Order: sequence, then structure tokens, then C-alpha cells
Amino acid sequence: MYEYKVCSIDKVVDGDTVDLTVDLGFKIHHKLRVRLYGIDTPEARTRDLEEKKRGLAAKKRLKELLGVGGMFVGIPRDLGGAYFVLRTDKKGKYGRYLGTIIKRETVVEENEEVETNINDRLVEEGHAVRYYGGTR
Repeated sequence: MYEYKVCSIDKVVDGDTVDLTVDLGFKIHHKLRVRLYGIDTPEARTRDLEEKKRGLAAKKRLKELLGVGGMFVGIPRDLGGAYFVLRTDKKGKYGRYLGTIIKRETVVEENEEVETNINDRLVEEGHAVRYYGGTR
């Protein structure tokens, strides 16, 4: 399993796919498309109006969780900053990286780093279901 610091979240494609720029180290950045591992959200591009409504809601919530539009070069931890990391180790059948996005933030009062698993959060909030490939 590899872990990369997320430099920017470039686009939320749908509720379970995002375009990111990650830091590979030595100031080398790489753009990639990531399918959130272990979850499935309703499709936003479908003729089924009910599924489309739920798919757009999942996409909107993912944008909120990721704060899309901002750069995530990170705020210093001692100032209570937050940043995202990507955990991944393989590509899926459509060439997208399968990954987990983690938000890390420091609680200044307790001088403690807290992690939020974005993939799990979408499931907990009812925007996604568990899915590990195969038939749905």
C-alpha cells in the first residue's frame, strides 16, 4: 500500500471518482483519476431520474467533504491545519487507481492528529454502499 499527499483535488467526476494531483516526492507531482475503493454510489449520468437524483447528491456531498476548488498543499499542523492523503496500491479494470482518501487534521487543544476516512464517511451518511467489484 502506498500513501501520497494530495496537492489538489482537481475534479469530482461523480460520487465515487475524483481527479487528483499527488506529490510523489522531490517536488514531482502526478495527475491521476481515482475510483474510491470499497464503495459504490448511484450513477449521476443515467436516465433513471431517482438514481440520478441520489447520484448528484453523492457527488455534491463528496465535493463538500473534499472542499473542491481549493489547493491542499497543507496548513502547518501546529496551526490546526488539514490535508488529504491517498492510499492506493493498484488500478481497477478501467485503468483508474483504486484508493482511499484520508483527511488528516490536527486538534490544536489536544495536539492530536485526527483521521477521517472519506470513503467510509460516504457509506456512513448513506450516499454509498460497500462494493469490492463483481456484480452489484
